[in-house]
Amino acid sequence: MKNKNTALVLPHTHWDREWRYPIWQNRWLLVRFMDELLEILETDKEYGCFLMDAQVVPLMDYLEIRPENRERIRKQTAAGRLIVGPWYTLPDLYPLDGECLIRNLLKGLRLSSEFGCSTKVAYHAFGWGQTAQFPQLYSQLGFDLIIAAKKVSEERAPRSEFLWQSPDGSEMLTTRLGQHFRANGFFTAHIPILYGVSYLTDEYRFDWAKAGRLVHWADAGMGVQDYFRQDREQGYHAEQVEPTMRETWDNMGDSTCPNVRLLMYGSDFTTPNHRLTRILRDANAAIDDIEFKMAGPDEYAGLLHANLDKGSLRRVMGELRDGPSAGCTGNALATRMPLKLLNKKVENRLIRQAEPFAAMLYLLGEAYPSGFLRRAWEYLLKAHPHDSINGVTQDKSANDTLYRLTQAQEIGEVLCLQCADALATRLDLSAFAANEQLVLLVNPQPRPFRGVVKLVVDTPQDECVDQIGFEDAAGMRLDVQRISREERKTPVNDFDSRPWAFNSDRHTVLMDTGEIPSGGCKVVKVTSASHFKRDADWWPRQADSSGKEISREPRTLENEFLKAVAEPNGTLTLVDKINGRKMSGLLEFEDTGDTGDYWVHYKPAENRQIYSAGQPAEIWLEGNGDLSATLAIRLELRMPVTAEFPGSELQGCGRRSDAETTVSIISRVTLTRGAKSLRVKTTVENRAENHRLRVLIPTGIQTDVLDSSGHFNVDRRAARPEHSADGHSWPEMQTVPMQRFADVSDGTNGLAVLSNSFTEVQLMTDTHRTLALTLFRSVRNRICTEERCTGNFPEQKGGQVLQTMEFEYAIYPHAGGWLEGGVYAEADRLNAEPMCFQISASSGGELPSATSLFELSSDELVLSGIKKAEDRDSAVVRLFNPSAGTVAGALKIGPAFGSAYEVNINEERIAELKVEQGEIKLSVSGGRILTIELTRKQMN
Repeated sequence: MKNKNTALVLPHTHWDREWRYPIWQNRWLLVRFMDELLEILETDKEYGCFLMDAQVVPLMDYLEIRPENRERIRKQTAAGRLIVGPWYTLPDLYPLDGECLIRNLLKGLRLSSEFGCSTKVAYHAFGWGQTAQFPQLYSQLGFDLIIAAKKVSEERAPRSEFLWQSPDGSEMLTTRLGQHFRANGFFTAHIPILYGVSYLTDEYRFDWAKAGRLVHWADAGMGVQDYFRQDREQGYHAEQVEPTMRETWDNMGDSTCPNVRLLMYGSDFTTPNHRLTRILRDANAAIDDIEFKMAGPDEYAGLLHANLDKGSLRRVMGELRDGPSAGCTGNALATRMPLKLLNKKVENRLIRQAEPFAAMLYLLGEAYPSGFLRRAWEYLLKAHPHDSINGVTQDKSANDTLYRLTQAQEIGEVLCLQCADALATRLDLSAFAANEQLVLLVNPQPRPFRGVVKLVVDTPQDECVDQIGFEDAAGMRLDVQRISREERKTPVNDFDSRPWAFNSDRHTVLMDTGEIPSGGCKVVKVTSASHFKRDADWWPRQADSSGKEISREPRTLENEFLKAVAEPNGTLTLVDKINGRKMSGLLEFEDTGDTGDYWVHYKPAENRQIYSAGQPAEIWLEGNGDLSATLAIRLELRMPVTAEFPGSELQGCGRRSDAETTVSIISRVTLTRGAKSLRVKTTVENRAENHRLRVLIPTGIQTDVLDSSGHFNVDRRAARPEHSADGHSWPEMQTVPMQRFADVSDGTNGLAVLSNSFTEVQLMTDTHRTLALTLFRSVRNRICTEERCTGNFPEQKGGQVLQTMEFEYAIYPHAGGWLEGGVYAEADRLNAEPMCFQISASSGGELPSATSLFELSSDELVLSGIKKAEDRDSAVVRLFNPSAGTVAGALKIGPAFGSAYEVNINEERIAELKVEQGEIKLSVSGGRILTIELTRKQMN
């Protein structure tokens, strides 16, 4: 028959590193899987290829157990039969910083290359929503096709293929495939052919007599775990080949390329089908108008590009995160919040503190701590798989993820300390005496910083210093607010001896830093403002007052820009003194029942939604002084102890219990001198189950769109995203991701919530256009193993987060929109905070004691990361323009360097850049991600 249709069958698996089972049970399955796959590839030459889910880490995990098989694997990857990468692990996108996505790709691409594997197809069938900048990222990497899921709706993309456009204008051919997406061939053909039953009907049910060789824990402690079939299915139902393979073909009927279709043959945790070559032979014999053959994604991409009329394709712009929530597991954003809170701390420590200064010191001639950073990133990236970072797992897996994050956190802390020492030795400290205590203030923001920082400084006990002060190298005094002094005996580690005992007075103070140079540092010395008699028991020196304290009225904080009043019901009234606005009812808490699962939020059928404003608050003042004051607001929120499920465990069923408990909420609201945003630290002691807790910020701004920082972009989303022509919407899709801020504006006035904690926000459509920020979802440990059965682990309570959690955020009123209001720069004050170190004086350094190492001259450009180049003796600076228009600016680098190049995100050189006195002029178009390489100057 002439002009046969071509069906490219791609066998694959979706291999979660840890999901239904913890890491070592999964590893056992992986080793068995890989052993069998290698045997098939080596013995069945017709078995063309196998796609390893676009990730490399399964190979690394396998080789930990089977190191002797490295060359066997490389032979198959180099031949293009075992396809891995470009990702290292398969992250969920929205809880993570955009820089982490690039680092994941950089690691995955290099490991793939080591195995001899190279693909130009971005197979992206994982992740719960697809970020808007993927076309730009993938195009910079040289990819020419994206296979994407979870999800673009059929309303936006009626046909499978479309052109996906990033905010910068980058476009890539993309396919959503068709029915059942990656599981098409597995659901439709594989199960009927091997088992003789239809997966998609009631025929698919367990029969003990036909189940094969089973094993299951029968003791009380482990009986909750799954059964495991140990033998392989030997059935083959030839009569099913023709109808099921034709149906598999028909399932791709939305394709605009009718004669060439990709039939995915695999699903979650599926193993290679050793009968697949026979199935294809039988299909070709039975179906004369379709040629079935195994092929990889690159062959499919080539045929697609050759046969498509790209001019006729629909153009889809922005993120692919269409509802309903179950279609993109949209509410996992707020599960297992302790994991996400720690992840954000680790990201900020590594990306915004440790790496930039390690890279600048590298340009100055210091050794780069590559080994330590490589290990930190390995821990961090292994915490980022979508099931891991969201904790949609058994408790053991969530605890393992927490362990990885704590290891990365400690490495970051160690590196920051060592960078501080290396930086101090590079500074000219000759203006200070050798016996003086010094403080090194390090500013990781790409602009000058001035603010109030909290310091812990030790002075020798024999000096009997009562109160300390600070002076810079020019003798300029810095303002101080005293908190406490206590006697301490602190070990001093000595490389050549046992630790020494440093008998000190430890002073805890607040200090106005004065200006710290951009991306740099400043050294100040500790001075003795007053002394005391250590043996005096009576009447120590009393504090005096300037009369300029931040709190001078009851329940009130006020500085040059803001005035905040804690109301008796625990809410805040905030006055923006510059723009003449007053906002009331801030910091109300809303609690509702949650009878959903890890992935989707459902309110119970009989719900009680509780608001804190109806309950009394306890309010007190802490640490009032000229530089800072804090109002503490305690709420004991009464709520149902759990949700009950009489007669049904289904989502959305049940009712909130009559029995109640108390959830303690303490919000510490801090205003400092010169601050344009109001800091809040909310501590929650959760004692209830099956509920969702949110903090409400009424904005009073009439708008129907929300702007929130995302991946190299500010995502604009409708408050009520409609999904049909009749105007209906899914309420669960009104909660959306956020990174560093969420902002609303009517063009004249704006209000932003800045955060290093939140991952989910909603702009409500109430009269006050309230921002509702999710603190956490407390949910059951139910794992969606299969639609007919659930992994239920009621004794595992980790998903209920019955613990104390701390959330940091700031409320920032401003003029104009997020761009005019400088919201990114203000958010940096939370996410790239200054670091402070007590150091001793040294000599011989060449840099001024106040020096800038890097600077971006425009706040409209956002720094993403600074690091050593992956493959060359260079440093790399990545920045982006989140706005729609072109931004002019300059990148200024303090240390001397050789040449500068524009590179793509894979750090391949594009063009040399002109450098004048350490400054590179920039013109960055809207939405663009720009990476610059700085070569290291030759050292003598």
